[in-house]
Amino acid sequence: MKCEVEIMTCLVKGIPINYVEHGEGKPVLCIHGYSLDHRMMTGCMEPVFNEIPHVKYRRIYIDLPGMGQTPSGRVKTSEDMLEVIIGFIEAVIPNGNFLIAGESFGGFMTLGLISRIPERIDGVVLICPFITHECIGSSRLPEKPVLYKSKDFEALNNDSDISSFMSMAVIATPEIFRRYKDEILSGIRIADSEFLFNGGFTGAVPELDNLYKTISFDKPVCIITGRQDHAAGYSYAYELIDRFPRATFAVLDCAGHNLQIENEAMFNQLIKDWLRRTQKKTTRN
Repeated sequence: MKCEVEIMTCLVKGIPINYVEHGEGKPVLCIHGYSLDHRMMTGCMEPVFNEIPHVKYRRIYIDLPGMGQTPSGRVKTSEDMLEVIIGFIEAVIPNGNFLIAGESFGGFMTLGLISRIPERIDGVVLICPFITHECIGSSRLPEKPVLYKSKDFEALNNDSDISSFMSMAVIATPEIFRRYKDEILSGIRIADSEFLFNGGFTGAVPELDNLYKTISFDKPVCIITGRQDHAAGYSYAYELIDRFPRATFAVLDCAGHNLQIENEAMFNQLIKDWLRRTQKKTTRN
């Protein structure tokens, strides 16, 4: 009997990749953002899948190199990271097609996967996607105000994690703060900071950085961005629209770079709509 939840390791290019599985059925590869781990994606995606038990999905949540329980290995650039993810897919999803959900840097990696193995991908979700290194510090990024702070949030002011939370928060409530600590900060705390932020990972590769200007994909896509996302913004992602003819593009108000916990209701509806679209067979003239 298959265990409902599996914590597993897969050796790829000499790196033991940590990942978590839930369920059986159509594979869905979920790729978290920079310095986080799989809990970021399980936290926002599992509630959606739990609401649609009549359709079976095998959800696969990876810890990228240098993040979560996965060591960095010899990864130096985004191209190296992409090669590891492709090797992971070949090992864990050797046959058939699959879906991808990528958040922030995971969205950047998803664009790389679309460019390399589009024939195996049946649909894509991009959550607050990091599209290009051009966006770092760009004047096109919106400001991040705190639009709402609940009265009961003030009672948490002495918590040592408040400053970290408020640096990203657009909506501040005890529940969102709890999810931030459980799903986001938990990964940040165990990441390999030396590798990620002190020169171990150089990141930018021109070929990958320019993908958003040339890439195309004609299967169901959902691009979810935050109107107040000061880290990745929304305008760069919009430039994908003309090359993604099956894309829904959403800009959520009252949502920053952690939109999945700040506007959970709208996020869940958009993911469910995307899943419905991936299930429909289409015909082409």
